[in-house]
Amino acid sequence: MATTIDSSAGHEAVTRLFDLVRSGDVDNVEFNQLDSLVYSRLLETYECDQGGIGTGGESIS
Repeated sequence: MATTIDSSAGHEAVTRLFDLVRSGDVDNVEFNQLDSLVYSRLLETYECDQGGIGTGGESIS
């Protein structure tokens, strides 16, 4: 059940981030927090360090 809640919160974060980008509202704290959250989740998912380097030595940027 925790996975469903976590997945739902992640989906809401990405949706809100998309909405902010679409409206051009990217110079605020909410955007920065959501951007950081989504980026850190991507790094976790693809097992990368903060530099974007994964186990295969490839960059995700």
